[in-house]
Amino acid sequence: VEAEMRALLSQAFPPEEDGLADMLWHHLGWYRDGRPDEPGGKRIRPLLLLLAVEAAGGHWREALPAAAAVELIHNFSLIHDDVQDRSDTRRGRPTVWLRWGDAQAINAGDAMFSLAHLAFPRLIPVYPAERVLEAAQLLDETCLRLTGGQYLDLSFEKLPAVSLEQYRG
Repeated sequence: VEAEMRALLSQAFPPEEDGLADMLWHHLGWYRDGRPDEPGGKRIRPLLLLLAVEAAGGHWREALPAAAAVELIHNFSLIHDDVQDRSDTRRGRPTVWLRWGDAQAINAGDAMFSLAHLAFPRLIPVYPAERVLEAAQLLDETCLRLTGGQYLDLSFEKLPAVSLEQYRG
């Protein structure tokens, strides 16, 4: 999964946008100067995807682009969540917004979101295009639910208590 994410990120930006790439590398705990990478998360979501592919009779290696997409989506949401929650650190490092500012952190999160979608065409040599499109649509629907959940999280922050009726309302 790491190699797939690195491949996507390494091919994404022209030299004049290297600073944007630096923000993504930073958030993921990677270095481009030869230093050893730092832990960048548990990668539970992509692991579950790959295990599900194997359980369904597929080959996990063929699903690596989808697993990378899921992890990139998760990380896009973390970058935006850090801005919204004013978190100073993520995985022991300064957050993207703290280091580069809110506006650039939003750009970095949006770039991570876009990279996730660029992973899906990498599945087409192995899977039928219509299945890849279905998977991409499912990811988009999930992102919509994720942002709805973040909306509720932010909406409920100022309330002294939250009831199930408020959630449904």
